[in-house]
Amino acid sequence: MIVAIAGQGGAAASTVVAQNLALLRARAGRRVLLLDSDPQQPAAQWARQRYDSGLKPNILAETIPGGHLGVRLEALQRRCHDIVIHTQGSDTPASRAALIAARTVVVPVTAGQVDLDSQYQLVARLNSARMFNPALRVLFVIMGGCADPSGAEMAAVRNFVAHVMSASLAGTVIHTRASAGVDCVDGLCACEAPERDARAVAEMKGLYREVFVVSTLTIAA
Repeated sequence: MIVAIAGQGGAAASTVVAQNLALLRARAGRRVLLLDSDPQQPAAQWARQRYDSGLKPNILAETIPGGHLGVRLEALQRRCHDIVIHTQGSDTPASRAALIAARTVVVPVTAGQVDLDSQYQLVARLNSARMFNPALRVLFVIMGGCADPSGAEMAAVRNFVAHVMSASLAGTVIHTRASAGVDCVDGLCACEAPERDARAVAEMKGLYREVFVVSTLTIAA
């Protein structure tokens, strides 16, 4: 299964989601490959830190520069059970190839900052991907803030999500520590640190179930 993480701009939230989903999938006994198409390679650097720190399970990671992702995906799929792709925030050949190949794309958004004018390129990119990949499941997830979104903020997010064909909003909301990435240091992730933030662990596991378990049930049906 291929899962892509897509956002607009260089938000750290996309990196944190990619890291945690890859790790939780590996802890479920799957062979997972984390692909990083971001020129800064934050997800791949995290995987190397994890390896250097001796943490288990190991996360296989590769960087995919430029437009080579589409060419290599078929071969990469033979090496593992699942691929998590951390895409670049802008519209690039690699990010387009990731969306076209993915079964599910996870899109982190911040409540109160879902402005259609500033996020138009992201909406257009997602709708374009669904034209080429009609089975693509687009799952938005709200990230950031200590408190739950207000009713008005939730309404704004739902209105934003409605502009993407057949998209849905995750029931899980990821709060401050998980979205800030403060636990993803030295190879550790928010989902591994219950003694520091039990809520972050529960939230990331909740998102994992929505991404992988729900998708698996949908395929089986």
